[in-house]
Amino acid sequence: MKKFLAIFLSLILVISITPMLFSDSFAESVSPRHQWKIVSDIDELTCNNGLILLQKFDSTPACVSPETYLKLVDRGYGMFDSSIMKNRPAMLNNLMKEMISTHSLIHHWHDMMLDNPSVLNHTMSNWVSQMKTNHDFLANVMAPMTSEPKLREQMIQQMKEHPNMENILKQNPKWMESVHHMPSDMDQKMNPNMHQEMKSQIPSSCSWCPDYDSHHSDDMRFSNPDNMMTLMHKLWIDPKLNQNMHDLMLENPTHMSSMTEQMMIPVLEHMMDDPQIRQHMMDMMLEHSDFMNSIRHQNSEHN
Repeated sequence: MKKFLAIFLSLILVISITPMLFSDSFAESVSPRHQWKIVSDIDELTCNNGLILLQKFDSTPACVSPETYLKLVDRGYGMFDSSIMKNRPAMLNNLMKEMISTHSLIHHWHDMMLDNPSVLNHTMSNWVSQMKTNHDFLANVMAPMTSEPKLREQMIQQMKEHPNMENILKQNPKWMESVHHMPSDMDQKMNPNMHQEMKSQIPSSCSWCPDYDSHHSDDMRFSNPDNMMTLMHKLWIDPKLNQNMHDLMLENPTHMSSMTEQMMIPVLEHMMDDPQIRQHMMDMMLEHSDFMNSIRHQNSEHN
């Protein structure tokens, strides 16, 4: 009888403790391993703020920093589980912020898109759609293309090779007048290379160019790109996670600047294919003095 009573009391105790265990205040002080011993449902576990729940290769849970999460997935010690992230928006947000601030991961990310035409086209269509309604997104894409000298030259060349873009520029009086108007005699006589060098030392007069955050997690090195690309592909093909990722990427000027060199041609082609975006691009280029000076110098050389 005593043994039965003890078991009964133990059950009562577990039942009474379990709800308290997963209240925000108490769960933060209990490791996921101890939570796991009481409730073996991964969806019931939680972590301290700023940490991400990872299910390790042996299915046991762990709470780790976003940087550690990526390292463990990269090395095969843990698994990315989209269901865990869907139920924990704050964790997903922390993971995505770490991903878009990790320069060494960005190239794997873009390789994943460039190697998969369907993913690339879907992504570009999504971006163009968002740029139509949010000019801040468009500014984050356009700013590195128009501000960085090497990218600017590539952009100008792509514009010349795109019939629709070239035609709409030639048909616009304001654009043609601006292109054929050199700012001053001194500027006109200046060696183009010297002009670019001087311009690079002067803060841009671009009114819509966003501020960049120069801090990256560049010390992270990945040993297994396939694991990273698999993680990113899972994020990309899930509609809910995909939209969050797109928003974070487009809202992050530093990320867009980092991706532009690798992804500029497909991004620019999709932008120039859309009449509405072409018009917005032209309006923004006319406001960007450095970009317009490059166009004028090229025009002067051709004439």
